[in-house]
Amino acid sequence: MATKGLTNAQKKDWAKTLITKEKLTQKEAALKVGVSPQTMNKWYKEEGWEKLQRNFLLTREEQMSLLLEELVEINEFVKTKEAGQRFADSKLGDVRRKLVKDIKELETSAALPEIIHACTQLLEFIRKVDLEKAQELSRYVDAFIKSKL
Repeated sequence: MATKGLTNAQKKDWAKTLITKEKLTQKEAALKVGVSPQTMNKWYKEEGWEKLQRNFLLTREEQMSLLLEELVEINEFVKTKEAGQRFADSKLGDVRRKLVKDIKELETSAALPEIIHACTQLLEFIRKVDLEKAQELSRYVDAFIKSKL
């Protein structure tokens, strides 16, 4: 995949996905993304990607569950107030807005890693059946992923 049109931030996001989700080594990710091994190592250390190499989907689901539980608890608290007073004060409203924003961000930020994971699994399946077709398809998959960055 040609990476000339990508910003450093896009390359870093892609590298993070390759390392934490696809379990590539730093060297493999650096080569695929088009950065030096030193840059990859710097990102890896500064961003704490080692901690993120756990199962990404499970971690995302756990975090989403916690955020939703907090939101439900806030809403249940508001419901316990007397009629005519069933609204969040400014502080509680601010917390609720931030929770909703965090939930939305968690939902949307997970989309790209899941797309890459699914595409990778598809390519692995096709490689077993027809290596030439998999190589041809990989060019399209790379272009598709680049378009999503």
